[in-house]
Amino acid sequence: MNITIPLQDLDISPLNVRKTHPSAAEQDELKASIFAHGLLENLIVRPSEGGRYEVLAGGRRLLALRSLAREGELAADHPVACLVHDGDPQEISLAENVVRLSMHALDQFEAFAALADQGQSVADIASRFGHSEKLVRQRLRLGRVAPEIREAYRDDAITLEALMAFAVSEDHGQQLSVWNAVKDGYIHASHVKRLLTDEKIAATSKLVRFIGLEAYQAAGGAITRDLFAEGDAGVWLEDRALVERLAQAKLDTAALDLKQAEGWKWVEGVSDLPWDLIQKCQTVYAQAQEPTPEQAAELERLQKGLEIYEAIDADGGLSPEDEEKVAELEACYGEIEDALRAYVAEDLARAGAFVSIDHGGELSIRRGLVRPEDRSAEAVAGGDGTACASGYSAKLAEDLGAFRLQIAQAHLAQDFDCAFDLVLFTMAHGVLGVGYLSGKPLDASYTATLPHGFAERFGTEGAQLPPDFDLAWLDLSPEEGFQALCALPPKVKRRLFAHCVALTLRGGLGNVAGNDLHEEVGRRLGVDVAAHWRPTAENFFKRLKKDRALAIAEEVLGETWARNHRDEKKAVLAETLEANFSGNRSPGVAAEQAFVAANWLPDGMAYPRGETPDAGEPAPSEPVPDDLPEAFRLPAAE
Repeated sequence: MNITIPLQDLDISPLNVRKTHPSAAEQDELKASIFAHGLLENLIVRPSEGGRYEVLAGGRRLLALRSLAREGELAADHPVACLVHDGDPQEISLAENVVRLSMHALDQFEAFAALADQGQSVADIASRFGHSEKLVRQRLRLGRVAPEIREAYRDDAITLEALMAFAVSEDHGQQLSVWNAVKDGYIHASHVKRLLTDEKIAATSKLVRFIGLEAYQAAGGAITRDLFAEGDAGVWLEDRALVERLAQAKLDTAALDLKQAEGWKWVEGVSDLPWDLIQKCQTVYAQAQEPTPEQAAELERLQKGLEIYEAIDADGGLSPEDEEKVAELEACYGEIEDALRAYVAEDLARAGAFVSIDHGGELSIRRGLVRPEDRSAEAVAGGDGTACASGYSAKLAEDLGAFRLQIAQAHLAQDFDCAFDLVLFTMAHGVLGVGYLSGKPLDASYTATLPHGFAERFGTEGAQLPPDFDLAWLDLSPEEGFQALCALPPKVKRRLFAHCVALTLRGGLGNVAGNDLHEEVGRRLGVDVAAHWRPTAENFFKRLKKDRALAIAEEVLGETWARNHRDEKKAVLAETLEANFSGNRSPGVAAEQAFVAANWLPDGMAYPRGETPDAGEPAPSEPVPDDLPEAFRLPAAE
């Protein structure tokens, strides 16, 4: 029997089976919905003593109604629609809670989108359903993803995380382009997001930090925002060329200001320091100058003041006010000392500086560089000729060797013992002169050996220090920097040593100008290139002649597969080969062929596999952590 009962006459039945209390957020959502839409479902009650009624099903709704009454939104005797039931109370309560079917999440996303399409604002929807405006925007974005992708989520073909990744872009064309590229394999949310933002530049990049997001937008630049990420981590700038133009303009202005202010022969603004050129430059340093009488008098005054506070400190300690005064005196003393270091006119006339952007997006200046052409009778070192692997162009062979070297460097950076042994071995040959060491494993000048810009070109990372690793001492003068380095804890120095040695490691493809010592280093480190690098369309297959790509396909995937794909355009064939060699088994490929493809490498990429080290080969003194850069962690094959 359906009746209305005054709110004040309703109580929650002790026989109601729902015992777990809802969260405050859940109750707020329900309360907002009831306030906006009314009670959409009757409470189920049974008569109690004194003309009251016990609620068997609908306890959450009753609590929401009471809350609205306390806030003055409803009267205490507000009529509540109820269904009086005389069956077994616990069975009724259980049936009402168990039999109901929860709404699919996508239905809610699409319903929110429909409300917005009908003209309701985000604020209205948030208020009527008790959600935050941020949550409503997120659900609207999900409800507006391309229909084909939404249906895949409804059918459990993709995860919610993958749907959220597609929602990074609001362009259905972009979404479907990526969907068609990944739908036949296992869909990783991170891979989807990378494909959608591949042509964009992250707001967390040093270029964007340097120019400022506001300056980019003021110049008319558009952005893509991931509503499911926090802060700048979810923002991408769509116009890379505009970012680079703004950054270069700011660098050029800073370079001109520095040249005019300090009198250098040249000052160049660059986003990244050209280390290959810097290594060929001679460096000149600021010279200590004699202080003027006024400066000498001020230094003496400051020194006497510091000596007074030193005596106070030795006698009984400094107060906080005293410590502030000491810091002030030291700062003034340091400013005068800095002013007394200057470049001489002769050096300014032949040297220059680079104005660049550091990792934090701040302006950085590298002064005192004399280019090779400005040095008197200095020879500039030349490069070696380039060999190429059979079937690959010289440039492709160089890049494959760089990939291989990058992975080996990432391993070596985690192994102090191996790095130490390698440096000691090289140093002993060079210093003690015990024989000639052919194909030195390390660059004797201690410079990074990977080609400049290689990691940025292919989106890979090699040996990396932790983000919070303090390298501030590099910006100090040589003597101060050395003192600071000496004071570092041994564990920090070990990590830094291995990292620096790793970056000087030389190498390439094993069958192109390789040397046995480098191969032995890779064997000792246990480098498994196939576990960290797979051939893709961009880094390999598109760079082969089509006949060569088909020959590899026939060798690995079989003659039938190669024949079936022979008429594909080269670009399409390259993408198809990437999918088959990615480690995920593709439809129509036998398990054995898929396994071979998942582990296949171009000639010369693999390092030799060795046996377990014997007693004569030292093991690392500490377990080596498995913290290779994310770029080298491939998803597990299905």
